[in-house]
Amino acid sequence: MIPSSTRFAVGFVLLTTGCGAGWHQPRESLVKPVPPRQQVQIWHLGRALRWHAVQVTADSITGISYLRPINCDTCRVALPRTTVDSIRFGNPVAGFWKSVAVVVAIPVAFLFIYCSGGCYAN
Repeated sequence: MIPSSTRFAVGFVLLTTGCGAGWHQPRESLVKPVPPRQQVQIWHLGRALRWHAVQVTADSITGISYLRPINCDTCRVALPRTTVDSIRFGNPVAGFWKSVAVVVAIPVAFLFIYCSGGCYAN
């Protein structure tokens, strides 16, 4: 029999890992302009590059590292489309806040349920 505290801890970890950056494949081909602040994960030669201010042309993909400002034109990097394995869009900031909400909401809900039986009784 697994102790209830272990089951709670495992469930808590599983819930918090589900709140990542929400990386997803673009539903449409990249014919529409990508919003400048949209974070894009470019998989190239088996490694992930995280860019924003991404521009897609028929033969190349250019972008700026997400650690640099979007108006840094000297920071822009280009890759031929033929060398890009895949592209994913994500929102790490929203993922962070979802994780914070889960980390706060679960203990608060637990305390609410636990204390609804009379934590404050005299």
